[in-house]
Amino acid sequence: MAETSLARAARLFLSRPEDDVARLRLYEVLSGAELVLPLQGEVEGEDVTPETVEAGDVPHVVAHDSISGFAGGAPRPTATLSGLALAQMLEGQGVGVALHLDGLADPLMVAPEALDWLARNLAGEPSRVEARPVALHPPKGLPTSLLTTLDRRLAQGEGLARAAWLAAVDWSDGSRGHLLAFVGARPGSEEPLAGGINAAVALSGAEDLRLDVTFLAEGDPVIERIAKVGLRFDMEDPTETPTGPPRLR
Repeated sequence: MAETSLARAARLFLSRPEDDVARLRLYEVLSGAELVLPLQGEVEGEDVTPETVEAGDVPHVVAHDSISGFAGGAPRPTATLSGLALAQMLEGQGVGVALHLDGLADPLMVAPEALDWLARNLAGEPSRVEARPVALHPPKGLPTSLLTTLDRRLAQGEGLARAAWLAAVDWSDGSRGHLLAFVGARPGSEEPLAGGINAAVALSGAEDLRLDVTFLAEGDPVIERIAKVGLRFDMEDPTETPTGPPRLR
């Protein structure tokens, strides 16, 4: 089985534990990753109790980056949720996460304060704006860290839209910024896609950056305009039809 993006990010961090860029990348990938949690007993209604282990007298919820971590064992109940959802669920409880990653012998221990930081910094919901774009330009001046983070985040959303276009924009209210336009988004995917971009900006390390998100239907005339100047991210699933963070310990 191919190594997960979370395992790759963890390997990079473990090789460069003092590097804030590697740490931010791990947090960004963790926030969007789907984690599998073994549960204590069968699920009853909406109440679930994940398994925990003690590390340094601190409880840590056990989580895996893929279901392959359970291969060969007896069937057991599990729950699946994103890293961000898990961080928000555990925020303020003094509980960490023991991440079992494919290909790594020992779990990566994510401290409670690290989860609290992640939950706080990604808690904000994307805000709605009423201004109209009056001019579109090629994206300019964006940090490489943001472009790299956007690329990874959009790859995690593969299959939720046909493509996304990034362009600089002049707004009708006189302001300037950048716009990410999703084309052909699946119904119901707008909120998670917008939230994912909000997280990407927050975890890219870029400061004072405005990046707005819009959703365009197939055939919208704006697509032709933005395609002439924008940077395209292909999101189609090839298998289907269409203040730095606290340190880990």
